[in-house]
Amino acid sequence: MASAPISVFILGATGYVGGSVLVRFQREYPDFTWTALVRNPKDVSTIQALGVNVVQGTQLDLDLIESTAAKHDAVLNIANSDDLPLTQAVLRGLESRARSGNVIGKPILLHTSGSGVVTDTPWDGAYHPGTSDKVWDDTEVEDTKSIAPEQMHRNVDLTIFEAGERGLVDAYIVAPTTIYGKGRGPVRNLSVQVNSLIRTAVKYGQVLQVGPGTNVWSNVHIDELVDLYVLLFNLALSSRQSREVVDPYERWFWGSSTRSHVWGDITRELAKILYAKGIVQKGVRSVSLEEAEFGQEFGLVITAHNSRVVANRGFALGWRPHGPTLEETLEGEVEWTLAQL
Repeated sequence: MASAPISVFILGATGYVGGSVLVRFQREYPDFTWTALVRNPKDVSTIQALGVNVVQGTQLDLDLIESTAAKHDAVLNIANSDDLPLTQAVLRGLESRARSGNVIGKPILLHTSGSGVVTDTPWDGAYHPGTSDKVWDDTEVEDTKSIAPEQMHRNVDLTIFEAGERGLVDAYIVAPTTIYGKGRGPVRNLSVQVNSLIRTAVKYGQVLQVGPGTNVWSNVHIDELVDLYVLLFNLALSSRQSREVVDPYERWFWGSSTRSHVWGDITRELAKILYAKGIVQKGVRSVSLEEAEFGQEFGLVITAHNSRVVANRGFALGWRPHGPTLEETLEGEVEWTLAQL
């Protein structure tokens, strides 16, 4: 899509999703100016090699983040779905830019949340008929508004919705489900949930899961997800000079394909792959959530519940997820993870 060149500030450029988005966006928008916040000094040259300006700092450098956001037409926050002070700093910067009167069109925020915001309870690795049957549809605005404020990510999401209601910033939120596949970013290119399960299995010599593993998540391949980001950014670019009042909840998008998986099916397949390599014992061992939390096994905790969504809003824009499936990538996930241990 042709668009007048703008300046973009990205948070999370060294991450799995953020790096993949950056590489793709640079290809889609070659005339745009790019700036990235980079924490680790050893990653600075890698990001600069892409033709990206680097601001060195951490997510705790709120004044720096606010002032940098104020100098850019758009911010891509793909760094942390739960960092409220970070998000508030970004919004202050963008709203300051809007109030300056020296810009054409509203500043854009494209923020990454996650479908963890609708996980059910208890977190026991089980599917619970009734409570787990709910499939959240992003075109059902009242459903989106009904998500409890104490859910993970929700305080950040609500802050962004409030900014949308103030009308100075065009804020869009993408909430991905389980993301899999090899990323295309310059620094980190491994998935989070599946990668964590593999690392935990190597650590203990056996694949572990919380409870019976009957719980279900929707999923999306990293390349499919980046396609959605492109569609949303194109929408934002085409809408930023509009005076139309848009309900901020209509700029909420689930990042999910039409596919889903049962976590126990995934752990059993990982066990087969890793056992064939002589890395783990045969089979899957079930543990309690308390055991997983006590051992600080992040990968077990974040796969212990249900999260089922349908991305009808993205589909209406023409988004067409195309695979491969999560199951088809597991051999690769194992190989990629083992190569980085």
